[in-house]
Amino acid sequence: MDKEQARFILRSFRPDGADVDDVDFAEALHVATEDRELGEWLAEERAFDAAFSEALGSVKIPESLREEIFAGLAASRGDLPQAMDSIDMTLIGAFAAIRPPDALRGELIAAMERTASSKKVLRPVWRRFAVPLAAAAGVALAFVATHETAVPPLISTGDVSVSSAHLIPNPPGTVPVDVVQASFIRTFESPLFSLDENREKHGQLIDVLEKKKLPCPKKLPPGLVGVKGIGCRELVIDGKRGSLVCFDEPVNGTVHLVIFKREDVCGDLPTKSSPALSQIGAWAIARWADDGYVFVLLGSRPVEKLSVLFAAK
Repeated sequence: MDKEQARFILRSFRPDGADVDDVDFAEALHVATEDRELGEWLAEERAFDAAFSEALGSVKIPESLREEIFAGLAASRGDLPQAMDSIDMTLIGAFAAIRPPDALRGELIAAMERTASSKKVLRPVWRRFAVPLAAAAGVALAFVATHETAVPPLISTGDVSVSSAHLIPNPPGTVPVDVVQASFIRTFESPLFSLDENREKHGQLIDVLEKKKLPCPKKLPPGLVGVKGIGCRELVIDGKRGSLVCFDEPVNGTVHLVIFKREDVCGDLPTKSSPALSQIGAWAIARWADDGYVFVLLGSRPVEKLSVLFAAK
């Protein structure tokens, strides 16, 4: 089984980990444990599914729904669905934006043939690796769903991001900055997270990123100038290539700087002199932008401690 076949099968892996002992997922889970990119994708995919399920579960069903359904069936309307409120708009917009891949029929038939032709016995070793993958998705969901200060869960549907409250148009081809920071947290909290390179000197980290043609943090906040580095890696979110650089800040510990091209990200993006500061659970977050890049600085600490990194020395 190659990585894409495993990805296709794992799209049906339930976010609560109920499929860990299912023999149909054994080989696909094994592929995910050996491929870091696929493992991180699985954690993010399960977190997304869980967040979507949580959003749907939070919708209150009107007491008159049964009667309205029967009335609609009796009327036999053949026109487009009519949005009665913001919840209707959210659901209609989300489902209307879904386009099944052209190859979906062939993939379904191929998967059914594989299932019918062979049933493999689940080996205990895969079970040990499958549980952390499901747990990583659960951790990511807990972050998104349990903090009242977080933005509503975002559902990516092409050129439109749908929240549980209303539709928010985004410039075509861009990623909301809220998605950037949430995606980093999910990736970092995955048990498969690692850095591509480990370097202490800022200049060495820059050289690594430049060789890979990735965004570089050439102008750091005052509190990070001269601070020892830990390492860096590439981040890919919705097809956009960005960078992650980790620093060992002497007073407050590790901080993580995420950098993407300005043209690839949309949202509330002030300048470095007055970054947008927020606290989401244990994570303190600062974000800002210049003419070329968008920056998101994150640390597991109170936001007041993160803000001192922007004070002029």
